[in-house]
Amino acid sequence: MRMVRYARVWMLFALAVLVAIVFWPSTQVLGAEWQDLVNLGYTHGWLILAVCVALVVRARGEIAAAPARPWPLALLALAVCIFVWLVCYRASIQDLQITVFPAIFWLVVAGAFGWEVGRLLLFPVAFFYFAVPSWSQLGGPLQSLAVAAMRVFLGITGPQAQIHGDLIHIPYGTFRILEGCSGLHYMVVGLAVAALHGELRRDPWKTRVAQLSFMAALALLANWVRIYVVIQAGYLTHMHSRLLHHHYWFGWGVFAVALVVFFWVTARFGPDPTAAPAAPLPPRPMPAAARADVAGFVIAAAVLVALPALSAAVRAVRPAAPLDTALAADPPTPWVPVLVDIQSSWQPQFRNADRQQRLAFANSGGDTVETYAVTYRTQRQDAKLVGSGSTVIGATLTPRTEQVVQVPGDEFREDEVTERASPHRSYLIWSRYETAGRHFVIPLASQLWYGINATVSNPSATLVAFRAECRPDCANARHNLEALAAGRPEH
Repeated sequence: MRMVRYARVWMLFALAVLVAIVFWPSTQVLGAEWQDLVNLGYTHGWLILAVCVALVVRARGEIAAAPARPWPLALLALAVCIFVWLVCYRASIQDLQITVFPAIFWLVVAGAFGWEVGRLLLFPVAFFYFAVPSWSQLGGPLQSLAVAAMRVFLGITGPQAQIHGDLIHIPYGTFRILEGCSGLHYMVVGLAVAALHGELRRDPWKTRVAQLSFMAALALLANWVRIYVVIQAGYLTHMHSRLLHHHYWFGWGVFAVALVVFFWVTARFGPDPTAAPAAPLPPRPMPAAARADVAGFVIAAAVLVALPALSAAVRAVRPAAPLDTALAADPPTPWVPVLVDIQSSWQPQFRNADRQQRLAFANSGGDTVETYAVTYRTQRQDAKLVGSGSTVIGATLTPRTEQVVQVPGDEFREDEVTERASPHRSYLIWSRYETAGRHFVIPLASQLWYGINATVSNPSATLVAFRAECRPDCANARHNLEALAAGRPEH
């Protein structure tokens, strides 16, 4: 009897499982982050998931009683959202891919059962975002805020400190505030606690916004107190305090105090909680209503599965083309091929590339231009042109300036760089991306274009680059680059 009464709720959980299976790459990313016991940034993810399930179960009466019918607008939005996910997945833009993932679940539910059911799942789905690693984008700004706070605190109380970037030099030692010390984990957990607190109390939205803002301030302050106390402990003990090795868990102790303050303040000064009366249990669904639920479930599930399946089928019948030679071995006059210097200071880095090519050319005046090309048949998270492990500049050169330069009928990204070992030697590097018949100088545009094409085909992705020394100046290097690059055939 209870199974029949809450059949719609069981359908919701079935759709959740189906989303997790169909969009398995996102499920894998979340599972890996939630089980990462080294970085510990999102190990609260399993608890967030459990709370989301509990919230749905808590609202099971309202969900079962709500009027329901398929919602065409949500189904259309679902199709668009799935396409966006496919583009991000194929382009290996992981942060966007996992950000779209929860929205797909909400849209498939809203498409199957309508707005009234979707409205009841708005908070559980929104709450799930506290377990999504996209929050990592805030790590850099929070790190900068922590350094700025230490500059103020130590300037007021001492000890005397010299701060350069993320390094804090004090007598007896040096501290580095890494991005992992930004307090992002405290911030995300704190906001999740505040959001759940407001939901369980049914607080007005203005009150919830105030609570979230207050919790954000407390999380920032707790992390700053943690860093400040650790620095003072290092100074007072000549860097021998045990706190230096256990500062992470010490930070959770400070954060626990911040939570006590949050609950005390919200209980004392917040509005009285006004819990809504529990919805009456609905009678056993009428056959027509049950049939409508099943019809909506089938339609939404079909849309959910059909689009990824169609993309996979089209890609399967359009195999990847053979790799073309990205660099022309017959340069225009007066350039001639010369031996490549394998000890060159220019060493681009691209992991797991399918092809890398290096050539060098010299003109009658003795100027040399080095050329480089890297190609991927299929881009993925650990093998792509744009990512943290990919750099056309390499590790031995230091970037100075960058701009986009126009040449007849084309454009390149120009990076002026210097050698770390010889800062007086300057070079210009011209580069561009070549993807699915188009050229790009903006990395994100290149990835998105690749992702769009990769939903229905198997395009390769190439980066081509040229380097010339600024000798006697960068104007001459730019002239040489334009002369050689203008003679490259189109691909």
